[in-house]
Amino acid sequence: MNKVNCLEKFLDKNNNAYGCFIIEPLEIGQGITLGNALRRTILSDLSSYAITGVRINNLKHEFSAIEGVREDVLEILLNIKEILFKQSLFHSFESIKLKGFLNARGPKIITAGMLKIPDKIITVLNPNHYLCTLVDNSEFYLEIDIERGKGYKLKEEFLKYSQEISIFSKRYPSTLFIDTIFLPIKKVNYKVKLIHDTQGNIKESLTMEILTNGSISPKRALKEGMKIILDLFSSFFLSTNNLTLLEEIN
Repeated sequence: MNKVNCLEKFLDKNNNAYGCFIIEPLEIGQGITLGNALRRTILSDLSSYAITGVRINNLKHEFSAIEGVREDVLEILLNIKEILFKQSLFHSFESIKLKGFLNARGPKIITAGMLKIPDKIITVLNPNHYLCTLVDNSEFYLEIDIERGKGYKLKEEFLKYSQEISIFSKRYPSTLFIDTIFLPIKKVNYKVKLIHDTQGNIKESLTMEILTNGSISPKRALKEGMKIILDLFSSFFLSTNNLTLLEEIN
């Protein structure tokens, strides 16, 4: 019977989560097949929450200046892109759009933990992450759009579906869209080696190493990767049951 065991797991100083798992025993040739399928699935098909749009004070574009703020808008956007979110274990909605905001008056250092977000759905994984500094008593208002997705999305993809680009409002700030990275996985490696089972037969052992950004645990990433592969093959299996006799003969 095949078993999955965790050999090692830890969090580093940057909240990156590492896990090492061993899957054995496998038949000869199954190790590289399973390892490659899991690696590609975990790297590309897992989803997470990330910021897709930002509204700051009454800005109309990213080249504007913010009075009383040390950083320029482009630097603030880069800092905002590095905010990480962790989904609640009790929330199961996959495709959902959320909003968060903060309102502060300086002088003050603004961090990610000051954001007001639906904490029953997601939480900020790095609350001490630096965003900007207010050098005087100016007011700073920040509103963010949070979405769940897979892979990468360029800001041009969000602009296509945005209604704000066709209406240039003088009353409300424009949404500054940013390139978004939804990928929660940083690295996946696998190794295959030969072993002997209890009866002395030659088998294979698969070792999987998974490194995430902390928004998902390596164990959960491995489980979700396996589930995606099982769902894929089960759908193919069910579709073959509907083949007609003529199709089976051909």
